[in-house]
Amino acid sequence: MTEIAPKVHRIPNINGSNAVLIEDKKMVLVDTGVAGNGDTIISYIKEIGRKPEDLGWIVVTHFHYDHSGSADELSKLTGANIVAHLDETIETSEGKKFLLKGNENTGTGPPWWYRTLFGNRIIRSNRKKKGTQKRFDYIDTEIHQTVNHGDIIPVLGGLRILHTPGHTPGSICPILEGRKMIFLGDSVLNNRIRLSRPLTWDRRKRKQLDVSLRSLRDEQIEHACFGHGPPLMDDAEVSIKALTERPYNIPTWRIALKHRSTLKRFRERSKQPGHWEGGIDSE
Repeated sequence: MTEIAPKVHRIPNINGSNAVLIEDKKMVLVDTGVAGNGDTIISYIKEIGRKPEDLGWIVVTHFHYDHSGSADELSKLTGANIVAHLDETIETSEGKKFLLKGNENTGTGPPWWYRTLFGNRIIRSNRKKKGTQKRFDYIDTEIHQTVNHGDIIPVLGGLRILHTPGHTPGSICPILEGRKMIFLGDSVLNNRIRLSRPLTWDRRKRKQLDVSLRSLRDEQIEHACFGHGPPLMDDAEVSIKALTERPYNIPTWRIALKHRSTLKRFRERSKQPGHWEGGIDSE
C-alpha cells in the first residue's frame, strides 16, 4: 500500500498522471491517469479492504487524457459519479454533459521549433499519419456532476474546490480540509529540486495561471499532491509561495532550450508504464 497520509493513498503502477484515493464511508479518486488503469485501481481498492462500489466520486482536475483517460471505465465498474468543473465540459442537445477531449497540444499547441526539437509525443484523436508510432482515441466521458469554485465534496472533512484556470479553462485544485492537502493537477509540477509551472505557449493562459497560483498563497496548506511527480509532505505552503515569487514571463523557448535534456527524458519516460518521479524544471 502507498498511504501518503492517513486515509490518503497514491495508487502505485498508474500510467499517466498520479491517481490519489481518499478514504471515507464513500471514497473519492482524484484523477485516473490514461485509459487502461481501471483494473489496477480496482485491485488497489480491494487490497486496502474496500469494495469497488465504495468509490463515490471520480474528480478530474482537468480534461487532458493523461488525467481523465480511465474515468469512464472506472465509473462503469464502480457506479461512481465523474466530477469536473463546468468549463471542462460540453453539453449535448439532449442536455448531457461530456468532458472535453484532448491533451496539452489541444488549442494553442507547441510551436514548430519545439516539435522539431522534441517531436510530437501525442497524436490527436482520430488522426492517423504515416510514420507515427501511436494513435490515441479519446473516450466519451460523461460528467455526472459539475462543480464551481467553493463547492465541497463530503469526504474527510470536505474536499473544497478551487477553480484555478490557466493550464485549462476549468482546471481545479481541490483542498482536502481535514488533511490540509491540495491537489494541484498540472497547474504545478514537482521535480524534486523545486516546484515548477508547466510550459505554456499562450501568454494569456500564462497570465491566468499566474493569477490562479498567487490566489493559493492565502490558503492554509501543509501537503501537496501533483499530477506529475511525488507528493510534497512538508512545507507545501512555503514552496508554493516561493514558486509564485519567481518570474513567469521568461520566454518559453529559453526555458525549453535550457532544460532540453530533461524534457526529452520526460517525454521518453511518459511512453513507459508507471509514474514520473520528477525532473521537469520548466522555469
